[in-house]
Amino acid sequence: MSFPVICDSCGARLKLPPGCTKKKARCPKCNARLNLTAVLNATAYHVDSVASIADFTVPERSAPPIASAKPSKPSKPGNATPSAKSDTRTAVTVARPISPESRTSPSSVREIEREEDPLPYADLNPQARPSVPAKPLPLPLPDDRATEAPLTLDDDPVTPSGTAPAPVAPPPFRTPAQMTYDSAGLFSGFCEVVLVPHGMFLESVPFRPFLYAPLLTRAEVTGREVSVTLPDARTVTVEFVGPNATRIANDTTAFLVGERPIPDLKDYRRNPRWLLWLALIFALGLAVGPLVMTQTTDFGLSTGLMIAAGFAGVGLLANSAVVLLTRWSVAGKVAMMATIGAAVTGVFLFATTAYVAGRKHEAEQPKPEPPTPIQPQPKPQPPDPTPPVVSRPGLPTAVDAAYREGVFQFEEGPDDVTALSLTPDGSIMLAGYKNGASKVWRFDQLTVDPFTAGPRADGPITRIQFDGSAAIAYLTCTGGAVAAYWNDPPESPVKIPGDPFSVFTFPSGERFATIRGNALTLRYVPLGLVKKPVAKTKGFATLTPKDETIPAEVKGVIATPGPKPTFLAWHPTGKLIGGLPDGNIISWGAVGPRFEVISRDHKAAVRVWAASPSTWDFATGDDKGMVGLWANKSMTPKVFTATSSTGAPVSITHLSFSPSGSHLAVADSANVVWVWDLFAMRSILRVTRPHPVRALAFGPYDDLLLLGNGKTVELWHMSELAKQP
Repeated sequence: MSFPVICDSCGARLKLPPGCTKKKARCPKCNARLNLTAVLNATAYHVDSVASIADFTVPERSAPPIASAKPSKPSKPGNATPSAKSDTRTAVTVARPISPESRTSPSSVREIEREEDPLPYADLNPQARPSVPAKPLPLPLPDDRATEAPLTLDDDPVTPSGTAPAPVAPPPFRTPAQMTYDSAGLFSGFCEVVLVPHGMFLESVPFRPFLYAPLLTRAEVTGREVSVTLPDARTVTVEFVGPNATRIANDTTAFLVGERPIPDLKDYRRNPRWLLWLALIFALGLAVGPLVMTQTTDFGLSTGLMIAAGFAGVGLLANSAVVLLTRWSVAGKVAMMATIGAAVTGVFLFATTAYVAGRKHEAEQPKPEPPTPIQPQPKPQPPDPTPPVVSRPGLPTAVDAAYREGVFQFEEGPDDVTALSLTPDGSIMLAGYKNGASKVWRFDQLTVDPFTAGPRADGPITRIQFDGSAAIAYLTCTGGAVAAYWNDPPESPVKIPGDPFSVFTFPSGERFATIRGNALTLRYVPLGLVKKPVAKTKGFATLTPKDETIPAEVKGVIATPGPKPTFLAWHPTGKLIGGLPDGNIISWGAVGPRFEVISRDHKAAVRVWAASPSTWDFATGDDKGMVGLWANKSMTPKVFTATSSTGAPVSITHLSFSPSGSHLAVADSANVVWVWDLFAMRSILRVTRPHPVRALAFGPYDDLLLLGNGKTVELWHMSELAKQP
């Protein structure tokens, strides 16, 4: 069956001459280039063209011996009889005599051979049959014909029964092979297998098939060889060659028996090795994001490596599946791997953003308007110009003396004052000394009354904290903190080991946090042992692990940063925070186990902190003179310069909130004391002391300030303190 060629440029109908195998030609009318592949495929392998295969002549070859005609393997089918070879015309080739003796004359051979065969086959074995002259090859065309286009105009009228345009069909599946056995003895050697939707063709010259096996033909496969039994009982064995020969042989057999559709070339395309390297590179690219994220959020290098390894493993698995299991083109596989990388990265960024947003939800909430400041308790009118003596029955108290004289100096202690603190209600002052002793002063007692002895600590007292009931004092000293009732100090108080140390009151009980070795410890304070410690002749009753209770909310080991924290403190909201040497502030929440960086505003190590007794404010001070104000439960500080900005930076040594929380007292390493109005955010007092300020705290009222001066404590009225040089 023939199909016309339609020129896309001029629309002319052209004829394809018999025997044409050229894939490209020019239109004789407009000289446009034409691609004849589709027409050649449709013409050569059309189902209606199968009958024409019998008109083609197979090259002359000597008949192989009977022994060699049989398949080498027992599973191969046997040879057909000579009579079956010569009587059956449904085979795809013309039968020829098996031996020269069976030929009667050269003329009989000519009768079998077809003169109209346009293929110039050469005699593949000229010495096998010397009695039959080889068919001469056609002479080459003259020069003036060699350049002519193989197409001519088709002027025949188009009729309904005429030629139809070439159908649009998938290209044939071609693969190299070798015919190793032919029961008819007509052909052996290399050829090409062509699979089309309706069967299989064999050809040794392009577009000139010499054998056809329709669908549902009996076929058996052994390794790379396929034995096919044609409808005329002729049996041939084809051995496929190439890198995928075994797979193609199995698929061809399944196709011929109707178990699968025609194979596709994409099924056997080999993947370049560099695609696997590219898959690895894409997978390693997925590990960059987790590493950067964990370093940014200070999760730690080990955590970052584990997350990065997980992402890289998932990416490599997905990319390897794309390379090895899909049938796309190389460009398609590269695009899919890039898409997978972008998708995984997008999911990671979304999850990371959600995680960071969730962890910082409180800090990112809009801050409410500043609360109305708590007004200080009424105090006498400021003196003008000579402060009048407040009329009180009996002898004056320390507060009376401070308002009247401007300053009251308490009696000297056993050593230099190193810490000062008041109970939350402002009625009791506890002073700590360098030798570990402490003294108690009630502000309702008279100036002539002496201090009462408080609990002793194991070394210089650097900070004093109280529990929720203000009955137990925690004295931070060398190597830990001593916990004892301040109004009934025991002989051998309980010492909680660890440094730094901080305590906070939870509804479930007093909970402390400290660093022991390289581990963060969260435990309940054993109040029973604090009230009745183990009696010793001297020394301290140091807590052991069996004396401590772990809160039920604490799960597993609590992670700590590499360097030791510069401080530990409980935020007023009940979250544990700490400082790193570079100034970053980290938080473990209430129970850990992981920490996160919540502030990078400080640029130097933070070593001092203070919490307001009446508001939700919190303050931190660093070694470069910067103070961070964590106002109203905020987990993000507002940092400002609290000391002089001229000259070399000085470090913050002490912080203290006023009883109302409206003022903040600051002492620095240059012996300067500042008082800041937190609502106006301005300094209202600045005074330079002649000696280092080793302890600082507000008194019972907002305008009274306690300062440690050597072995004594001074209670200053701020108006008088401002007059000091």
